This record gives sequence, C-alpha cells and structure tokens, in this order.
Amino acid sequence: MDFKKNVSLGEYSSFRIGGTADLFFEASGAGELRAAVTFARRERIPFYVIGGGYNILFADEGYRGLIIRNRAQGIRPGPGANEFVVLSGTSLSRVLDYALENRLEGLEFLAGIPGSVGGAVFSNAGSFGRAVGDLLVATVFLDREGNERNLSPEEMEFGYRRSILQARHEIVLEARFRAVPGDPGAILARIRENMEKRKLKHPAWGTPCAGSYFKNPVLPDGTKIPAGRLLEEAGAKECRVGDAAVFSGHANFLINLGRARAADMRTRAAELKARVKAKSGILLEEEVIYLPEAFSMA
Repeated sequence: MDFKKNVSLGEYSSFRIGGTADLFFEASGAGELRAAVTFARRERIPFYVIGGGYNILFADEGYRGLIIRNRAQGIRPGPGANEFVVLSGTSLSRVLDYALENRLEGLEFLAGIPGSVGGAVFSNAGSFGRAVGDLLVATVFLDREGNERNLSPEEMEFGYRRSILQARHEIVLEARFRAVPGDPGAILARIRENMEKRKLKHPAWGTPCAGSYFKNPVLPDGTKIPAGRLLEEAGAKECRVGDAAVFSGHANFLINLGRARAADMRTRAAELKARVKAKSGILLEEEVIYLPEAFSMA
C-alpha cells in the first residue's frame, strides 16, 4: 500500500486549515478502503477516514496516525425499482447528476451540498426539510471487527444530523437509495431553484469554509430554531479572532480569511456559543467535526 508521510491536511480541508498527518492513504476503491482500515487496526495505528474534507476541522498540530481518504466512487442500479447503489466516496453532486439522467426525483435537496455519500449518510445530511435518511433503503458498513454488515434505515437510528454510526465510529462502504420517477424538466428546475436559494445565503463556492458550523437547535416539541438567527440576535458578526470570521451573509458560517488556525476557529466558536447561551439560554452544538491530534476510529 502506498502510504505518504507528513502530508499537510490543510490541502484536504475545505477550511484550508490543519497540520500534517504522520501517514496518509488515498483509497481508490472499496477494496483499498477495507484493506487500509484492516491494516491500521491490525498494526494498532490510530486512523481516521475522511471524504471530501468538508464539515471537518483538522487540528493545528496535525494527526498522529493514518488519515485514509475515501475515493471509492461509483453508482449502479439497485435490485428494486427506482433503486440505485452508491459507493461511499462518490460526491453528492454526482448522485444528483445520476438521478437527473435517470429521471428520478426526490434528491433535489442535495443541490449545492458538498461532500461525499459516506459523510452524508454518517451525519444524515440534508436541507430544505429533507435528509439523506429519508431515501435510504440499506447501508453497508465496515464494523469495528473489520466485517461488512448491513443496516436498515430503522437500525441507522437517523435523527437531525445524526446516525448510529457517529457513536460507533463505523465506516460506510455503500448506500442503497430509492427515489421515484419524475419529469427531467421539473427535476432540473427544482435543482436550479435550490442552488439559487443557497447562493443568497451561503459563501461563494471555494470560500474556505466547512458549511454550517452549528446545528439548528431542536425544541422538545420538534420545532427547529435556525442557529443563524440565534447567532445574529447575539451579535455574532461583531466578533473576530485572527482570520477566523463570521460570513457577512449568514451568521452560521465561519470562514477562513486567509491565515486562520484551528485554534482561532475553536476560540471563535466558543465565543459564539457563549453569546447565544447568554442571549437565549440555548446551547448550540457544533455540526463541524473537530479532529484532534490524537483520536482514532479503531
């Protein structure tokens, strides 16, 4: 296996932040992904699997172990009507293209969401009131003993930006989805509409950012409160730590103005949480995952 040494994680982060990883491996297929995970566990090397590098903040100190980048990509028809199976390293934009080409609707909410299928299933990503778990039929994942297992949507215990895999630190290999037949013209129109909505609120494509930094709080009755609104009301845009800043168009996006460090982002996030807590009594929860120097999925 071709392991690279002392690789800058900032090059694989949408934040463009992070120190060096001791070891780095890019898995081009599901077999290589399984082999790398098996090797790390057998040799007791700390490891962590990433996809597109979105929704994650690497430590300034880097990572003392092996970072495995999942590039296992591909889509094939599923066994059931209107079903398709996607390898976990496949980008969400490619999934959306596949759905459009095959006249399948229901995935338009993915428009503009960066990242890979594995990360989306892991965190039950979504937008516009829909989430990946709504369309999932089955998930194949690698358990902690290195065995492939299947989980049904019910067993995945999906919630708002949550799945059971987060607690287990298990790795998605592939996911099977079911959509419904639709009109290509109508599907494309909804995709474009969603993209336009995102452009109004989100940083321009390529801005060093990891997406929404905080989850929208959910009240006991199920009502979601926009974290951006709470941050605005708490004066979020008045704060700045180094080059870690709040995006002017939406307070729930932290951006790197050029030379921000992970420590700056975390300091900024802690200050924002404190302001919201003092203003509304609500404690925000991070959606962006912070990967410290010493952590392992093993």
